[in-house]
Amino acid sequence: MRLRTILAALTVAALALPITPARATGPVETVVSFDLGSGELPEGLAIDTHDNAYVSLIAPVSEIRKITPSGDQSTFTSFDVGGFGPLGMEVDAAGSLYVAVASFDPATQGVYRVTADGTATRLPGTGAISFPNDLVFDRRGNMFVTDTAGGAVWRIPRGGSAELWIQDPLLEGTGDLGAAVPLGANGIAFARRRHAIIVSNTELGTLLRIRIRRDGTAGELLVAAEDPALFGIDGIALARSGAVYAAVNAQSTIVRVGEAGITTIADAEDGINGASAVAFGTRSDRRNLFVVNFGVFSPAPTPALLKIAVGVRGAPGQ
Repeated sequence: MRLRTILAALTVAALALPITPARATGPVETVVSFDLGSGELPEGLAIDTHDNAYVSLIAPVSEIRKITPSGDQSTFTSFDVGGFGPLGMEVDAAGSLYVAVASFDPATQGVYRVTADGTATRLPGTGAISFPNDLVFDRRGNMFVTDTAGGAVWRIPRGGSAELWIQDPLLEGTGDLGAAVPLGANGIAFARRRHAIIVSNTELGTLLRIRIRRDGTAGELLVAAEDPALFGIDGIALARSGAVYAAVNAQSTIVRVGEAGITTIADAEDGINGASAVAFGTRSDRRNLFVVNFGVFSPAPTPALLKIAVGVRGAPGQ
């Protein structure tokens, strides 16, 4: 076992954070409800600079829906693949949408760039990512992609081909959730102040911080937070303060992780049902947190796009 892994493991017990039940500053609103009977299960979420929401519907629907601030929705693009289909997404500075597609077939899986007309093009080398789940850009336009089954993060240099960036036991899953594959590295965000990547590990219930060195390689990997309240964590987003807002899928909670500990801002009583992704709004919604109810593991799924007034703004690029 590598020294950094040993040190991180030894510090985990000291990183358990106090849990404070709380309510959001505003009610949880339903923006759009999806049709469970038609197989519409939303998993990923991205918000563009005009507050349009992009929601990925997993297979067999395998579509990206575009939802305007007024609630109108349309099919932006489709992926005719198996497996889970489209998952995490991100919008770049130019307005193009990038989608992680987990088909478990090297011929179709990977990360796709989708232009305004809905044309999808797979990025070079991304077919080698065993389970592409979520992605984020750094300030230089480099992309980082979580590999949930591979216990890894991949890096796609701007204009280049995908390369394995870091693989570590702290990024691996345990199989405790009983899925077909271990669920390790999942949600991802870019922390500008620290020039680091924040990654959630679903089955370890952790938030990890990985420093980005000046040459773009992976630096020190540290456990930033570990607690039973984070078991089953999925998508994450950063506030300007540096606090992490997270969808804890397995527990149907939305939590804020900061210096004061872990605060539950919404739960099942508020309508959270297996939430898988969170993203801050941009313009008129910039103090709102958008949430996707995935609910695939729920006995009574209520698939929807929700909005919570949290009173803070997201960090740039969130």
